[in-house]
Amino acid sequence: MQDRIETELYASIATLDQLKKLYDLGAVDVRVFHRESQALLDEVHSHLGMLRRMGRDISSFIDGERIADVFPDAANLLNIRDQTTSRTYQGLSKDEYYDYIGLAILDVATENSSKGLMGLAELIVEVVRRLPQLKTVTYNDVIEAVNRVSENGLIPGIRTLRGGVKVVELRPLELRQDQSDVINLAASKGHVSVEEVMLTFKWSEDHARQVLSSLVDAGMAVADIRFSTGGRYYFPGLRSRDQSTPKSVGSY
Repeated sequence: MQDRIETELYASIATLDQLKKLYDLGAVDVRVFHRESQALLDEVHSHLGMLRRMGRDISSFIDGERIADVFPDAANLLNIRDQTTSRTYQGLSKDEYYDYIGLAILDVATENSSKGLMGLAELIVEVVRRLPQLKTVTYNDVIEAVNRVSENGLIPGIRTLRGGVKVVELRPLELRQDQSDVINLAASKGHVSVEEVMLTFKWSEDHARQVLSSLVDAGMAVADIRFSTGGRYYFPGLRSRDQSTPKSVGSY
């Protein structure tokens, strides 16, 4: 129950922040802004009230999720002050805290390096799962740690594919343009077929198969040769958790 309310609270704050940005850009008129912002403010205060009644430390939530940093416009409307200076990083110094998360990131990257790429959301979930002792580690903490690990040259870092899908490069990838095109095509669902590649890029069947086979050879794709799928290529680093792994694999 508490997790659901916190999720709804976070979403309301994020929406309020976006609404204020649109208003400042002139994309929302003043009457709509006042009506919608008041409704969102009421939602936020309602969620905060429920969390307080449950005994939740609101300051801990605001600090832990870095509301003032991530949603500054909403924070101003809510009169939330930046409280990050008082953050203790759970008994560690700031650098020690991010180094600790960074070690978990490297563990996940090592275990999944054969994929080449890993969805950012999936990596965050895996890292948080490995750090039960850090009670308030946030998604933003993991992203900050990924950036630090990348700056130190240990992994290539975060990359945004076409369509806005964010992935983490787990090892240096020297991709040709046609290989990058196929990965971008697969980004939203985690797989592509030979026919889909041919139709999308107007490639010959030979070229489509050659590019897909090269991604299999690089360890980034797995070929499902079952007739029912018509030759489907899965990208484990991009595949959602609810998608099953093909039982029969090989070149196609």
